[in-house]
Amino acid sequence: MGTNSNDVAIPLSGVKEASALDFDVSERRIYWTDIQAKTISRAYMNGSSVEHVIEFGLDYPEGMAVDWMGRNIYWADTGTNRIEVARLDGQHRQVLVCKDLDNPRSLDNPRSLALDPANGFMYWTDTTNTLVDKVGRANGLTIDYVDHRLYWTDLDTSIRQHHPLESLQREIIVDDLPHPFGLTQYRDFIYWTDFNLRSIERADKRSGLNRTVVLQLMLDILVFHSSRQEGTNECSHSNGNCAHLCLATPAGAQCRCASHYTLNSDGRNCSSPSSFLLFSQKASISRMVLGEQSPDIILPIHVLRNVRAVNYDPLDRLVYWLDGRQNIRRARDDGAMVTTHTDNQLHDLSLDPYSRHLYWTCETTNTINVQRMDGHTVGVVLKDDTDKPRAIVVNAEKG
Repeated sequence: MGTNSNDVAIPLSGVKEASALDFDVSERRIYWTDIQAKTISRAYMNGSSVEHVIEFGLDYPEGMAVDWMGRNIYWADTGTNRIEVARLDGQHRQVLVCKDLDNPRSLDNPRSLALDPANGFMYWTDTTNTLVDKVGRANGLTIDYVDHRLYWTDLDTSIRQHHPLESLQREIIVDDLPHPFGLTQYRDFIYWTDFNLRSIERADKRSGLNRTVVLQLMLDILVFHSSRQEGTNECSHSNGNCAHLCLATPAGAQCRCASHYTLNSDGRNCSSPSSFLLFSQKASISRMVLGEQSPDIILPIHVLRNVRAVNYDPLDRLVYWLDGRQNIRRARDDGAMVTTHTDNQLHDLSLDPYSRHLYWTCETTNTINVQRMDGHTVGVVLKDDTDKPRAIVVNAEKG
């Protein structure tokens, strides 16, 4: 809906159940989470170039915010109990906050997010951690960047204001609301959606007066205007000279790495993990770094169902696996696919990173086969009418 009160639909395709909304005014893109498709997507404001930004490892992504200064996207997932960050294109994803089963006061059911990138703060709502006490069931969050005020919706029927951002003063602006959900601010007004009424209303941001129903049949809400995304910080230029992520903090910009990567001594570049555990589920491949507080992550690799026989080549840093169509596939941990090898009824595989050979067993021919890791076929290692080789492992260090 424009400032002239004329509403125009954005022709987006593939949206199932959009929840959180945000935008990037510099590229004129809209971002949204889809809690049914379990994705975070983006498109231009004219509806073109719809693409997934995050499509792995999401469960119920209810909150999301765009860092227009650092060119990052943050999201809160109620299902995984995590708050994560990545570049706007989804690269270099990192878990910032997660639930700790040993700590009852850790993150629990994070929902809404709001960013103050100029001062390096991130605000979120959850059921255990509180910056402001006795806020009710806080849900929607928004920041008035001009007056430095934090607003939130309370599912127990009110919109509250935390004023200013640096203090604990607060007041109720609007009350007696059936089920306030989304929230945003523009100029002298606050706008909110109501889950029960499916409407957009607005009121004076200081007094709560002059309440007006703006539109019907809405859930979340945002204001697409340059005044909501002004200013720069240290991350705005050349990503702060960081290889992966540049994150604003109250102490200044900091370079951070994607999950499981470590920051080098130069404070800018990142190194991949050298010791970790890979494991597969039906339709995903995950990685866990043992001995670290960082949780396991699902790698952003497109796989078919019935993934099995996962292996890793430490020299080329490629993940190998068998898929449900009896293909040998390999990819980098960022999801970039490299090659596919197809054969009949493959059962298991194993790598020799020293001689650069790949071994696999075949159920149809009852053979153990070998090929070079560059794709050139070597031949059959073992074929016997009485033996039916299935599982295989290569002791590469002993040849």
